[in-house]
Amino acid sequence: MPDAVLAVDLGTGGARGALYSASGERLISYAVEYPTERPAPGLVEQHPEDYCEAARQLIAALARRAARQGGRIAALGFSTQTPTLVLADQEGRAVAPAILWQDTRAAEEAAWLNGQVEAERRRRWFGMDLPIGAAATPAKLLWMARRRPEIWRRTRWVMQPKDYVAARLTGCFATDRWCAKGLAHLATGRVHPELLELLDKPLSPSPPALSPEAVVGRVRPEAAADWGLPAGTPVITGWSDALAGVLAMGALHQERRGFVLAGTSEIIGLSLRGAPPAGGLYLVPADLLDLHGLDLHFGPTQAGGDSLAWLARLLERGYEEIFAAVESRRGLTPVLFRPYLYGERAPYWDHTLSAGFEGLRGEHGQAELIHAVLQGVALQERLVLECAERDRPAKEVALAGGAARNAWWNRLRANVLQRPVLVLRDAEASLRGVALLCWGALEGRALRDPDPAWFAAERILPEPEWAPAAAELMRRFRRA
Repeated sequence: MPDAVLAVDLGTGGARGALYSASGERLISYAVEYPTERPAPGLVEQHPEDYCEAARQLIAALARRAARQGGRIAALGFSTQTPTLVLADQEGRAVAPAILWQDTRAAEEAAWLNGQVEAERRRRWFGMDLPIGAAATPAKLLWMARRRPEIWRRTRWVMQPKDYVAARLTGCFATDRWCAKGLAHLATGRVHPELLELLDKPLSPSPPALSPEAVVGRVRPEAAADWGLPAGTPVITGWSDALAGVLAMGALHQERRGFVLAGTSEIIGLSLRGAPPAGGLYLVPADLLDLHGLDLHFGPTQAGGDSLAWLARLLERGYEEIFAAVESRRGLTPVLFRPYLYGERAPYWDHTLSAGFEGLRGEHGQAELIHAVLQGVALQERLVLECAERDRPAKEVALAGGAARNAWWNRLRANVLQRPVLVLRDAEASLRGVALLCWGALEGRALRDPDPAWFAAERILPEPEWAPAAAELMRRFRRA
């Protein structure tokens, strides 16, 4: 085995890990699940120690397999679900369950912030006009300060899962500027004094913000044996699962590349140079990882693959059965589905929105429902993409992620988007992006000018005869 880097993604359903060579070959993979708890309506939690145990198991397993094949792990890096908040004490131990990105307990606090903190003030605090929905970091932290003051008093650090696990390995506290958004200023990495006062914190609870390819620290001798890595192995800051995946899809290396990172929720957007912010979307400035001067305009949705999971539960059918029911169908269906099962994030940021079908008739059956749900997810992708495009259309749309593994659904996406779709051959885009960051830390050129094999993809062209139907569906979808 050649020298490799070890990439770990701490996702919503569990941790995944893989070893990658310098040319982008995925050598070995491993995964460990952990549970999610919903103790009350709107509350979605996980136990931070589950992140550490899952990461420890998969890192040790991959390290053992690499050693048996004569391989050396040159660096380790993480990506993470976000904003998922781990509240930790001075020593870095969690003082409460992690609050997931899906959690909407802070609806009242979000409404208060939107009413009291105008856009100009948000820009002063956060370095961006941050959309503040019920799941946003400042709303959740205000909820903690107001409703769980005893836990909040014990909280010294607010971290993401990747930062919590990295601190356990290295003893160093750090994050990246994008994962710190909603708490720290995007440009400076510092928390504004007015926000500290609002949250009743004398010291900044945000760890120092580093570049995503910077070395946080090195594996401590006391952690080395248990985790299976040599002491001194460099640990990379890493990035959000979204931005790591977008990096792997080439959007930071090529202008006007659209992207859809399809998972439980989805990340949809476009790389541009010098375009103003788009309403309802995030703007990731080029200087967060300045490779080719490209900004990212993107929005996260709430239920991409989760819409398929909901339908599978409803119909009591497995995913293979679901896709088998529609594999003979071509093109688009006039039955419309709004995928707002849990409200929606971009571009609406409204947790009260609801899902629904339009155009159902008595002659329709399960195949039409399945077709409509899968198409509805693609229509939401097009909606967010068009918000990002404005007058600069995407040349093509890169597609990856766990919900991009079915060829029929991917062709449906191409016909809804009416743009060429590039399906990444390695669907594990977040892991791939972390591996690029690790190689960038070790060999700078590997990140700025990677081997083209890192972006290998299959091209799917849209069928032009479906363009009028796709346009009409979009008109109805926007109206709905």
